[in-house]
Amino acid sequence: MTLYIPTRHVALPREAWDPARVQAWLGRWSAEALAIRAAQQPWPMHPRDAEDGPEPPGPLQSLYFGACGVWLALARVAAAGFCALPMGLPDIFEQVLDDYARWPDTGERVPSWFLGESAPLALCCLARPDARKADRLAEMIRANRANPTREALWGAPGTMLAALFLHEATGDERWAELIRDSAAALWESWDHDEARDVWLWEQDLYGRRSRHVGAGHGWAGNLASLWRGQALLSPAQRAELRARTLQGLSRLAEIDGELANWPPLLEGPPEPLVQWCHGAPGIITSLRHAALPEALPLLIRGARLIVAAGPLEKGVALCHGTDGNGAALLEVHRRTGDAFWLERAREFAMWALVQSEAEFNRVGQWRYSLWTGDAGLACYLIDCLDGRSRGMPGIDSMW
Repeated sequence: MTLYIPTRHVALPREAWDPARVQAWLGRWSAEALAIRAAQQPWPMHPRDAEDGPEPPGPLQSLYFGACGVWLALARVAAAGFCALPMGLPDIFEQVLDDYARWPDTGERVPSWFLGESAPLALCCLARPDARKADRLAEMIRANRANPTREALWGAPGTMLAALFLHEATGDERWAELIRDSAAALWESWDHDEARDVWLWEQDLYGRRSRHVGAGHGWAGNLASLWRGQALLSPAQRAELRARTLQGLSRLAEIDGELANWPPLLEGPPEPLVQWCHGAPGIITSLRHAALPEALPLLIRGARLIVAAGPLEKGVALCHGTDGNGAALLEVHRRTGDAFWLERAREFAMWALVQSEAEFNRVGQWRYSLWTGDAGLACYLIDCLDGRSRGMPGIDSMW
C-alpha cells in the first residue's frame, strides 16, 4: 500500500541540530520583519501566496497568512528574547483589526477564524479587555454556528476557538455558553456513515459537497475544537466524543506495517498526502487535547510515516510544509517523553531552516505568513529550542 507520494517529498542532507544557527535565523528574520514595519510599509506578499488565489484588495491581515499571524509569531520571538516589539500588543492588534476592516483579505468582512475578522478581534480582547469588542465577537461566533462548511477554516469549529481562548483567559460563562452552542451545531451535523461505521461531517465547501478527513478542512480539525472544549460538554457527550474519535481513527486509517496515514477525502481518487492540512501530521496535532492512550500506537505509526517520507518539496509551511510535519513529531515527543521524537523534530527544523534560506535566496524576501511561511517556522523553531510543544499557533496557543 502506498501511504505517501515520494515526488511530494525531497531528500536533503542530514543537518546536525544547531541551536546557534536557529537563534541567528530568528534574530535575522525578526529584525528584517520589524524593519519593514518601522518604515511604515506592509509586509510584502510572497509570490507563492499570490499564486493561491485572486489578488486581495490590500495588504493581507488575517491569522492564516496576514499581519495578524505575523505579529503573533513576532510576539513569541520577542518573548523568547530575540527581538523587541515596537509597541504593546493591545495597540498592535488594534491596528490589525482596523486594517482588516479597511482591507479584508477575501474582499468582504467574514467571521472566519483563519481568514476573517474573529481572530484579530479575539486577539484585541485578549490583549486588552473591551466590552464592545467582546459583544461583537460573541455575536460573530453565534452567527457562524450553522456555517455549512462545517470545518475549521470558515465554519463553527474555527470561530469556536475564539470562545475557547476567551473562556480560558477570563472564565466568563458567556464564552462557555458559546462553546457549548458551537459544539451543539457540530453535533447536530455529525452523521453516521453506515458503510464505514464511522461518524463524519459533510463539507459544503467552494461549491462542492465532500467529506474531508484532515485538520485543514475536515474531521480532524472539527475534533480538535471539540476536544479543546471537552470540559464544557456533558458527561454523555464526552463519552460519545471519545468513542467516535477512537472509532474514526482506526476505521479511517490506512496501515502498512509500522506506518499509518489517513486519506484527505473519502470520495474521489486516492491521493495520500503527508502534511498538516491533509494526512497524518494534522491527525496527530488535532488530538493534542485528547489523552486517548489506546490511540497512541496508531499515532506513532503516523509519526513513523512522517519520518519515512521526509521533508516536503513545497518547503516551509505549518499548513503543508516541512515545519508543520515536524510539529507533529514534537507533539509525539510531548505525549511519549521519548527523546527519539525530539531528535527527529529538530532534524525537520534544520531541514525547514535550510529550505527557508534557499527560498529567500531564490525570491529575495521572506514569506511573511504564519501558516504558509516563515512566521510559522519561527514559532516551530522556538518550540524546538525549548524542547517542548505548545501546539499549533492560533489553535492551541497564542503568544
